[in-house]
Amino acid sequence: MSTHTAIAITGIGKVEEIQLPTPTPGPGEVLIKIAYGALIPPDAYMVDLGFFIQEYPVVLGFSISGTIAQVGEGIDDLKVGDRIIAYSYLDRKSKATQQYCVQPRTVVGKIPDSLPLEGAGSIPDNLVTAFYTVFNQLGLPSPSFSPTSPPAKADEPILVYGAGSSAAQYAIQLLHAAGYNKVVATASPHNHEAVKALGANAVFDYRSPTLTQDIAKFVGGNGKIKLVVDAISNEVTLKIVSDIVDEEGVVALLLPIKKGNTLSADKKEDLLLEVPTEGNPFAPSVKIIGVRTFFYQQDEYLKENLMPKIIPDLLEKNIVQPNRVRLLDQGSLLERVEEGLDLFRENKVSGEKVVVKIDH
Repeated sequence: MSTHTAIAITGIGKVEEIQLPTPTPGPGEVLIKIAYGALIPPDAYMVDLGFFIQEYPVVLGFSISGTIAQVGEGIDDLKVGDRIIAYSYLDRKSKATQQYCVQPRTVVGKIPDSLPLEGAGSIPDNLVTAFYTVFNQLGLPSPSFSPTSPPAKADEPILVYGAGSSAAQYAIQLLHAAGYNKVVATASPHNHEAVKALGANAVFDYRSPTLTQDIAKFVGGNGKIKLVVDAISNEVTLKIVSDIVDEEGVVALLLPIKKGNTLSADKKEDLLLEVPTEGNPFAPSVKIIGVRTFFYQQDEYLKENLMPKIIPDLLEKNIVQPNRVRLLDQGSLLERVEEGLDLFRENKVSGEKVVVKIDH
């Protein structure tokens, strides 16, 4: 049996290079030769805290780009050599920090030849998260992305809090392309111009002591916003969002919720999957949705269409652009992965996606 190199968590705080059997794709699956894999903060939570881990070893990474190496039975729309992206959220054999992986067809999408594989590696997990959050969890209708067919509530203000994050950047692009014209965002000042270029109609400094008042002035009316995506979801952002959201509003929190004021966590107990009853800053009438992107495949339409059809079409038509990439391509594969994990531990990622080149 052939094997390949993988970077895996082998215990709390332990990341090592290991060899894994290279799987053969079954019916409805493809084998992918991975070119690039992206890392996100939950990868660091998994390494350092054992977050969401049932057994070891665990390969890292929820997002990949590469080429089709083998096609399983029943797949007639992909072939060997096709350039693809995949949302690699399933078990060990599907994850990103390894030379080969197997994926079901439903999480794989072809990409245009014009899109570099390193940029493509930034796309799947956070674009899936953004689409699912905005057009499923938040309740907005499925978009046509046609300028001649604007949505019914095109003038509804929508807040995307934490626009320096990858998922938030995709959410802004999707909302803009769908025809919403009051997309409000918060970000660090050095990211403001980039966020506006993505389609935000107004961007505010999240550190400003007058943030709530500034947003209220822009929104007008009662100064409140009914639809909010919190892409940071920590104790501080929840409090700020609670001051901005309308009493009859909906808030989508990208899980997990972090204690404190950063994306990092010191212990597993600092990562929550729901707003705690004690200290909940929201009015009882506000609808709170904890977004678990993995659940998007429970929606049959999204399962069959989002990665295989909708996202490839968005990329082909240049409706969505990849995140700015922090490419890690120096040293060994293990050293690259460890460098990426350190960036999250030290809160050094803003406005970009950490993408690791995979050795072959």
